[in-house]
Amino acid sequence: MQGLIDHGLAGKHYFECNQVEYPGDTYKIYFGLGLQLDLIHSPNVFQVSLAGVRLGCYLLRSFSSNRTNNSFLDIGTGSGIHALLIRKLGGHDIVATDISEHAIEQAKLHELLNFKQLAISFCASDLFNNLPERQFETIIFNPPGWRTPSPSLTQRLEIIAQTGQLPIQAMFYGEKVIARFLDDLPRYLAPSGRAIVGLNSLVGIRDVLDRYKETHHGAPPLTYRLMERHTLPLLYYSDQWQMTSTLLKREFQHWANHDLAAYATDKNGTIFWSYEIIEFYHST
Repeated sequence: MQGLIDHGLAGKHYFECNQVEYPGDTYKIYFGLGLQLDLIHSPNVFQVSLAGVRLGCYLLRSFSSNRTNNSFLDIGTGSGIHALLIRKLGGHDIVATDISEHAIEQAKLHELLNFKQLAISFCASDLFNNLPERQFETIIFNPPGWRTPSPSLTQRLEIIAQTGQLPIQAMFYGEKVIARFLDDLPRYLAPSGRAIVGLNSLVGIRDVLDRYKETHHGAPPLTYRLMERHTLPLLYYSDQWQMTSTLLKREFQHWANHDLAAYATDKNGTIFWSYEIIEFYHST
């Protein structure tokens, strides 16, 4: 099963939601089983990536009708696509968070566009920080895909940063974000629950998991298993990252040389990375 991103139908439109008009460039994503979402592009929020579509397809495949009464938490919801897909599948108790206020507003707009009324509990939060102490049966997380940039690359990115561009934190510092997420996850994951996490091989998956074990002296509170792996081409999601593609490739090579990233390059110089969907559970 493969999700489809329909850019061919994109165009400038005005949508009326709750008697308020919202302009935007639109695109559609079809996941299968007749499930489709209409989305509006915003320069401040990630347009749904190929990885996001793959994660959505996995949610659809692994979702069963007896899960509709379960509780769901979508961390780093971005456009809201995975929370919206869970609602399309019949989920009711859905909480979705993002560190970006722009993303939360965009996700609410997408819910109105697709359902005409709000039902998902959206809130701005840095991971679990602003959430009440409760547990969820399913937690979904698609963290930043790249590692912490070197000081020289950081300086270059900050120099060319422009208003309306995606912040550096949207794609970098992934290994630090994942470590924080795993530290807090046991408190919010129900005893029989699962956390579905999509990891980019440019974040250094082996390094992240090894450090997690070391932090807990070889006996971490969570266990995990690889569910799916996809090979995807590297895409640059903002103008400033495209402008620094040469520096980025040099950075990736440095990470790979130190076993902190994994990827392949074809004869044309295109980078292909591994998108890995991993489920975490409480250790027994």
